[in-house]
Amino acid sequence: MDFCKVTEELWRVYLTAGRKENREALGILAPDCVIIGTGKHEFYTNMEDFALALGEEISERQDISFQIKDFWCEQKELGPDACFVYGGIHIWWESEDQKIHIDMDSRFSLIFRQTDEGWKVVHLHQSLPNKEQMDGEFYPKTLTEQVKQAQKTAEEMAWLAQRDSLTGLINYTTLEGKWPAWSENGGWLFILDLDDFKKTNDTYGHVTGNHVLKEMARILLSNIRSGDIACRMGGDEFLLLCDSLSDETDASHLAARILETVRAADPGDGSWPGVSLGGTAVLPGETLESAINRADKALYSVKNTTKNGYRILCP
Repeated sequence: MDFCKVTEELWRVYLTAGRKENREALGILAPDCVIIGTGKHEFYTNMEDFALALGEEISERQDISFQIKDFWCEQKELGPDACFVYGGIHIWWESEDQKIHIDMDSRFSLIFRQTDEGWKVVHLHQSLPNKEQMDGEFYPKTLTEQVKQAQKTAEEMAWLAQRDSLTGLINYTTLEGKWPAWSENGGWLFILDLDDFKKTNDTYGHVTGNHVLKEMARILLSNIRSGDIACRMGGDEFLLLCDSLSDETDASHLAARILETVRAADPGDGSWPGVSLGGTAVLPGETLESAINRADKALYSVKNTTKNGYRILCP
């Protein structure tokens, strides 16, 4: 028996024929034929389940009419009542508007067995080789590395999207996202503004100005705990969220320590601005806007009087 010819006809009917011709062709498959495809769901241990799936597949194909571009197969007798067939098939189709393109290079194997009803297919396996699996690889290592790199890139992009590109502090949008969870138990909010920073940029240039901003970010991080949050709101304004302070005295000590650290970092060349700071206690569940408005009042009471100082304003 020419099992290769039977196999080729089986594939032709499966890929190109309608329901009636398909039903007739399925007669070559044994009732308990095991059929395995590429998809995780494509695992059938009897003809009844496979026939149902095939009916759904034919309905989904609609106007798709596969073309067999190439077909080859070999057969090996396993004895007087069994034969093993293996090979490959290249399937192609393109929609009229050329928006959908199918180009599959598939491989398959079948086992024919002599039964009381004649020769039947008792096993059929078809799969699509992974294009990402390179020659010599036992699994798609290249794809795995690409996925890992893509995940790493996505994580880096997500991290960058949360950060101010100059200082590395989180940006205001990210802080807004963190606020609901952070404010549940209350804490302390500080707004820090550089005094006459425009003069620094105008006199010493933006390179120096950028250096000052980065140094301010470093100073803020060095004065808060790891669980606290430092944010660059924009321009020369920074915001701190601290949940480790017990009371107004602790808040005043932190503000004074920040100002002292800023003064100690002054290079003495006139480029270093003063710093004004306003702080406030945050009530549990309070809105960010409400807390910022109160801290702003404290901040501008300093900027409109002495500058280069701090004030704590409690609700």
